[in-house]
Amino acid sequence: MAAGRSDFCLTSVTHFLTARATSGPFGARFAAVVVQRSPMAGIVAARSGLRRPADLAGRRLGGPSGGNLVAEFQASLEHLGLARAVLVPTDYGDAPAALGRGEVDVVADFADLVPRTRRQAGLDVRAVPLPVDVYASGLVAGDHLEADVVARMAQALGAALEHQRADPRAGLAELRRRYPEADPGEALEGWALVEPNIFTGAEPGSMDPGRWAATVAFVCAAHGWPPVDPDTVYRPDVAGVADRR
Repeated sequence: MAAGRSDFCLTSVTHFLTARATSGPFGARFAAVVVQRSPMAGIVAARSGLRRPADLAGRRLGGPSGGNLVAEFQASLEHLGLARAVLVPTDYGDAPAALGRGEVDVVADFADLVPRTRRQAGLDVRAVPLPVDVYASGLVAGDHLEADVVARMAQALGAALEHQRADPRAGLAELRRRYPEADPGEALEGWALVEPNIFTGAEPGSMDPGRWAATVAFVCAAHGWPPVDPDTVYRPDVAGVADRR
């Protein structure tokens, strides 16, 4: 997008700000939000007694040193007034197996990754959500696009999310065509787990300037990046357009 080879993309706030931190400002900003509330969670063994965020404080956390998920997991605990977990350095791909072997108590990941983590850990798991009210992902648009074009795409995205909520099986055939190895049951379970973070009462796709300011501050602090002006991360000229369709 920065090179002008595409007009839109879907990505996470962390990925966007990582690019911003490494390459400086570029000509693209968020135009609509998909996941309205952070789906960050501690994934734990279902048989464990860990059920609340407070139960995760001081526990053994499996994950890579310097990993984005680990950084935001720890920042989420601190945001909730809780002590950080004790990191047991583990490759991201190996962390679920370490959980299955009992070497760690919790894995940092998004709640919708429970199906994959269960498969990789070899035991039943569940998510303990860390409820931090910050944006997680959305639609990024090139600054070269006119506001009415961006607004129509944001409106279409909001409508697509509503359609997916009405018919969660929509798109499964296309998913399997593109990714034959995908498990439809896991896809549906993952959607059900992330759905409460997409539909929070705000209009699907809509953005709020105050929430953007809080989101940018939280993510930058979690990763030790200098703060940035929220107006360089999202487009105020299309904020709220999804609720005008």
